[in-house]
Parts: sequence; structure tokens; C-alpha cells
Amino acid sequence: MNNESNQKEDGKTSSPKLIKSVFLALLAGLLINVFMGLLVDFGELGTAFKEASVVSVATPFLLIFVIYVIDTFRYQLIFRKFEVKLSFRDGLYNNIIGYFFSNITPGSVGGQPFQVYHFAKLGLDSTVSSNIVFSRLIESNFVQLLIVILFFHKGIGMMAGIGKGAYLLGAGMIITIVATVVLVLGFLNPHFLGVIALKMEKSWLGKLIAKLTKDPRWAEKMSVWSQGLGAGFKVLWSKNMTTMLLDILIFMVEQIFWAMTLYIPLCVMTGVAQPFQEFLLSFILCGLVSLFIPTPGAAGSIEASYLLVLSALTGKPAATMSAILIWRFGVYYVHLLVGGLVYFLIPTRKAVYTLGENGVLSHIRPDRRRRS
Repeated sequence: MNNESNQKEDGKTSSPKLIKSVFLALLAGLLINVFMGLLVDFGELGTAFKEASVVSVATPFLLIFVIYVIDTFRYQLIFRKFEVKLSFRDGLYNNIIGYFFSNITPGSVGGQPFQVYHFAKLGLDSTVSSNIVFSRLIESNFVQLLIVILFFHKGIGMMAGIGKGAYLLGAGMIITIVATVVLVLGFLNPHFLGVIALKMEKSWLGKLIAKLTKDPRWAEKMSVWSQGLGAGFKVLWSKNMTTMLLDILIFMVEQIFWAMTLYIPLCVMTGVAQPFQEFLLSFILCGLVSLFIPTPGAAGSIEASYLLVLSALTGKPAATMSAILIWRFGVYYVHLLVGGLVYFLIPTRKAVYTLGENGVLSHIRPDRRRRS
């Protein structure tokens, strides 16, 4: 009863803020999309929407669920290396809610912290969870950098024919490289996070963090946490390199699925089959640049950046915008609703993972816990 009441209280506390974040995301996206609509011919835009097929509308929405499932299996694969048998339900819930929080926070930065919080709430070690979530973030940047390197020559060639969109692609390439270098440095030297925390403890920012977290020892705890994070990286990457390489390969496939969520409606709506390699490069670079626009879930900025580049590639601005709006409706706005319903209607039980006789942590069902 106490756990259930705590969950209800948590929901009451967070609901107004979450609803406000969702409202801001929808409002930002609406305003920017209306502005973009003024830049294209309304007649052509209406004609393109009328020609939209079921495939172009349903594909983006359904492919996200495929990605959820792939990500859940990736979680199960990696957690097993830490003697944790993650249930499919918990992994799927974590991915859905992580995507939901990414979509309502500026720059899509809220997903990973909430995923770590959710795992900790289930009773899993926060250092292990942080290690896995952070490693997945590094993998994503590594794969994106690899794609940029492989198709760099195509990106240079594309810049000559897309006008102002060339600046966007150039910025995307620079951001990809810088972000990957920063993440790799943090990965190789995680203890620096603790060192930085201890140095800023007495500063105004450190005092502000202590006030917000209501923990005067936050820097000391972060220092201890960062040391554990470094040890976890050694376990995961030094002793399980084969598993991590497999996880990277799986993510590369997943990245193609992400690109297909837009590629399919774009081809259907414009009638132009853009070479997939060039499209994949544009898809990744535009997505990275748009995340630096401080709107919830990068709402509106994503549509604008893709329109700037892809409309030049297809030569059909109205049809391209129609494809982008349909894509965002399927992968973003509808999934805001799906994620919100999952978060508010499906409670997260606390500390449900128990150490078994085989030394593996696993999810224990409530009925089994009562019998024991």
C-alpha cells in the first residue's frame, strides 16, 4: 500500500509539470510548422496531403514500436553481463518512457536521466544502469560518426546543390565530431566527473545544486559514483568487447529503421527515390543540429531543418513538407500520447528485482513475493 500511495503522490506532483511540458512541445511545433507553411504553396501542400497513402501515414508510427523492441533486446543483452535478468516488460516500459521524456524536454536531453531513474526505482544498481545507458549514448554517437565518415564525400557533393542547407550539413558534421570526442573522453576518464564536482562544490553553482537536490554532500556522492562508473566501463568494454560490438551492429540496423521512418513517406509523397546513402547522411546531420534548438523534444526545429535540406534535394518543397509533417505526426505527436498514457496509467513498482539462488537479479512477480 505504501508503494502504491507513493506512486500516486509522485504522479500528483509531476503531472502538472509534465502536462505543461507536453503543451509547450505541441505549441512550439505548431507555431514553427505554421510559419513553415507560409513559405510553401498552400495549394500544392493540400494536394500532397490528399495523395497521402496509408503506408506513408502508418509506417513511421509502427517502425517506432519495432525500434522499441530492438532496444529492449539490447538492454537484456547488456544487463545480462551484470548478472541482471531484465524482464521484457521493464525494458520495453523504459524505452517507451525514455522516448516520451526525450520528447518533452529541451534538446531531447531528459530521456537518459529518466531511464536511469526508472531502473534505480526497480531496484537495480544506479551505477550499472548509468553505465549501460551512457554506453548506449556513446555507441549512438560512434555509429553516427562512422556514417558521416563513410559518406563524407557524398555530403561534400550535396552541399554544392542545396543552397543554405549546406551550412546545416556542415554544422551537423562538426557537431557529430565534437560530440563524439567529448563523450569518448568522458568514457575514458569518468572519474573527471567526480573531480569537477568536488572543485565546484563551494561555488555558487555547487551551492545551487545542493539546494535543488537538498543534499549538501552531492559532490562527494558524485565522486564515488564516477569511480564506480569507471569500474563498470571496464567490466562492460574490456571483458565483454564482443557483446558491445554486437550491440553496436544492432544499433546500426536500428539507425536504418529510424531513417526509414522518414524515407518511406518522403518517397511516397514526392515520388522521388532519393539515394538512401545521401538521405541517411542528411537524416543524421539534420537531426543532430536540430537538437541544439531549445524547444521541448526539438519540436518545430526538426521539421524546419529537414525541410531546408530535403526540399532542396527533392525539388518539391510542398510535397517534402507534407512528408515531414506526416512523419513527425507518426513518430512524435502520436507517441507523445502513447508515452503519456503508458506513464500515467501503468505504475512502476519499487524494488521488484531480487537476487536468486543462481546469483542473478530478476523481476519477482507480486504473487510470488507474497507467497515467499
